Amino acid sequence: MTQIPPPCQNLREQVDSLLGLLSQEPSLRALNTPALRTSFKKAIDPRFEIVFAGTFSAGKSMLINALLGRNLLYSDIGHATGTECYIEYAQSHQERVELTFLSEAEIFQKAKALCDSLGIAAVDIRKPEAIEKCRQECKNKIQAAGGEARSKEAKQAKALILLLDGFQGNRQHIRPTENATYQMEELGLSFDRAADYARYGSNSGALKRIKYCLHHRLLEDGNVLVDLPGIDAPVQEDAELAYRKVQDESSSAVVCLLKADCEGVMAPEETRLLETIRNNPSIQDRVFYVFNRIDTTWRFAKLQQRLDELIDRDFSDTPRGYYLTSGLLGFLGSLVKNTDSSTRWGLDTIFKDELGAEGNNTPQFVLAFNDYCLFSNKLPREKFPNIIRHAGEPENETYVRILHEYKSELLDQLIQDSRIQEFSEAINSYLTANKRPELYAHLAKELSKPCFRLCEHYLEARRQLKSQPDNIQETIERELAQVSQDIQEVGEAFYQHMEAEIERVVVNSCQDFQYDFGYLQKEMKRRLDELIKNFSILDAFGRVCSYHRHVTAPLASVLGEGFYNIGQELENVLAEESQTLVARFFPRLVKRVRNKEYYPKLWNLLGDDCGIVRSLQTVEKQITDGLKVLVSAECVFYVLESPSLYTEDGVFYFCERLDLYPKEKVWMYQFRETLREASLSRDVQRMVKAEPAIRQLLQIDFDSKVDLTVNTTFRPKLVKMLKEYLLSVGEQQRQLIWQQSDRARANLRQAIENKAQKKIDERNRNLQEVEEKIAEYNRASAGINSCLEAVKLGEEKLPAISEGDASGTAIVIAESAFGANLPVPPGTRSGKFQRGQLVEGTISGFQEDGIIVDVSGTKGVLHIRQVSQESVESLEELFETGQLLKAICTGFYLNGSISLSTKVLEKYPGEILKEMTKVMAEAEERAPEAAQKLLSS
Repeated sequence: MTQIPPPCQNLREQVDSLLGLLSQEPSLRALNTPALRTSFKKAIDPRFEIVFAGTFSAGKSMLINALLGRNLLYSDIGHATGTECYIEYAQSHQERVELTFLSEAEIFQKAKALCDSLGIAAVDIRKPEAIEKCRQECKNKIQAAGGEARSKEAKQAKALILLLDGFQGNRQHIRPTENATYQMEELGLSFDRAADYARYGSNSGALKRIKYCLHHRLLEDGNVLVDLPGIDAPVQEDAELAYRKVQDESSSAVVCLLKADCEGVMAPEETRLLETIRNNPSIQDRVFYVFNRIDTTWRFAKLQQRLDELIDRDFSDTPRGYYLTSGLLGFLGSLVKNTDSSTRWGLDTIFKDELGAEGNNTPQFVLAFNDYCLFSNKLPREKFPNIIRHAGEPENETYVRILHEYKSELLDQLIQDSRIQEFSEAINSYLTANKRPELYAHLAKELSKPCFRLCEHYLEARRQLKSQPDNIQETIERELAQVSQDIQEVGEAFYQHMEAEIERVVVNSCQDFQYDFGYLQKEMKRRLDELIKNFSILDAFGRVCSYHRHVTAPLASVLGEGFYNIGQELENVLAEESQTLVARFFPRLVKRVRNKEYYPKLWNLLGDDCGIVRSLQTVEKQITDGLKVLVSAECVFYVLESPSLYTEDGVFYFCERLDLYPKEKVWMYQFRETLREASLSRDVQRMVKAEPAIRQLLQIDFDSKVDLTVNTTFRPKLVKMLKEYLLSVGEQQRQLIWQQSDRARANLRQAIENKAQKKIDERNRNLQEVEEKIAEYNRASAGINSCLEAVKLGEEKLPAISEGDASGTAIVIAESAFGANLPVPPGTRSGKFQRGQLVEGTISGFQEDGIIVDVSGTKGVLHIRQVSQESVESLEELFETGQLLKAICTGFYLNGSISLSTKVLEKYPGEILKEMTKVMAEAEERAPEAAQKLLSS
């Protein structure tokens, strides 16, 4: 097993410590993001699953066999089952195989699904005759299609045959509803025999899962290779299994095998697979794209062209690159290399089953081998002159003849052209050398922002606590000074509250006031209607006669009495309702005052409210008294008839056709006629006849007056009165409260003195707690930094908080190559520089893993990894002191330095190493694109 570096063995505890500190600060808890938790889990998880995903004929099993150098997994191109395979590490003396079988219920469901797809009757798997009938129907469909791999239906038929054969052949191992798991010893098998057992087609049809534990360097350090059913498996449930596994958070990397080298285009299932991979944060950029039947393009130029176009469009910029391989030729060629002519170069051993009972079939490898030799143009004619096809010669004989002549020399060339070794070296290099550093780098990247914010938080807390006095007298004086400031704030708050209350009334946002005034409006109109309805000529006549001690009175004086009586009653109503409105407004105002933050604060400062409530109650009485004058002035004109009664519209000129005149003119005529008739007699009953017309006259006259009052004139006057009184009391109370500073200080002095020591003790406790958190943070970050240094990731180190000066504001990275601080998060500025800006400076020195650049007096840091997209062997050979350098600003450090990059200016990897002069000359032209890529990353 690969040993984790000793400094990294406590990584879990150290990161847990940082996350624990983060969780203690409510304002920072959101920084513990899903991305951070995923990176943490991957960095510490001892298990690292690499999922091989693709279509069932993409060669996943063949590629795994090639990587391991063992004929482990069943790798027939046309063979498809729903078996999951997990390959894990074991010591050489502990290699084993674990087999898990499908349950009878699962086999029945799979068989039913396949029968439905094939359009045949569902098979009763418990009846041998039903199985045999179904098997024969499947064979007929395969024969009709022209072969097992000729159509989707033929593939499904073959899968159903394997499923039924597997069920019958392993009936003793299959349980009704549970999955039975057997160690190879329980089946009486050795490792090789168990692997052969699992590879056998019918057996694999009944297996749900195979677990191989074998000794191989690739599997060290918890690496697990996972082979899954094809994403286009004949049974949809099996295909979904692959998608679910790619989505699962336990998956750490994916080897994505694509068939575009065979088809020329991406299949819909492959497009879905790519999208699924991108949506799993557990995988990130750990995806290896493999086109594993590249040998098919050697014969067809059109296919090669379409593949090149697809790669240029969709895969040229993938972080892990793409690989063009032929697992079929590479792996099987390596097996054939260990045979000789005595076995006809593996035909009698490796490919025995594919030859068939009569030995007339041609193995897939033989066909591909012959195509390679005859059509690929990969073999130099001068080196292999006799590779030709003899007329009428069978494929197998051509294969044997060519190998008999060129032997291992040809096989070496075949294996080299298959490029399996190239992919194997890449995956080995990643898993054995780069995996851990990259996982730790991802973790450090996700931790950087939370750590930066934690440092800021602790330093600010330390600064604030240290700025507080640590002796009693100083504490007392500071608290007393705060009392004076609080008094000022309370006085101002009360005045602003009065302003706000008036504003609410003015802009109609005080719902209670609106409701009460609305009630006043309704009540005025209701009482008017009631007074008009109850108006009596006889009552008015009686009152007029009593005033003047006469037994009769003119109708005009009776009408005037009506005006006086109704006007006085309406004035009483308006006064009463206005006083009710004020009586309801002020208690609510007092309640709102008491609920304001400044009110209890004032009580705490003075021991009372400085007369606020009493002053508001006084204002209420003053406004109530003032309403009498306001209402009287508003209603004084109610006793006067409206001028409209005397306008042109109110004068009637006799006409035989009354329908030609407005209603008011008709009414005026009738009213005048009534008055005239009433004047012809001294009998009061004659006046009674005019009563309906008089009521109508009063209704018309008073409706307009009341509408004017309640809808237009009275509310602004009332609001103005409220505003004047409330702002006046607000200002008076503000001045009064401000004058209570000495009283408040005297009132609180004893309490402040009593609390001073407690406050100092609390300050010291809080400071100690912050220092303990800083110490814990520094221990954890130092441990993580040691781990990062151990895997040569010193530039990813986390910030640490120094013991600091008196202000306690220093943040450093201990023993960093540059002594630099953690970069400020992307998107921010620092002084005259901004992220993505092209800067120019002079190289002033070298350090172990970077160079120092003087950028107009500001220290710039160009790390060795930021020089070029290709690795840099020696900075001294590439740069020299005093050299002018142009670079892109990629971030900032807490100590004021800026981080630089020249690799973002490159148009291809390594350009800065080969053509630095050109890159520097075109820097201004390239800068916008480089900045855009940087800011969008």
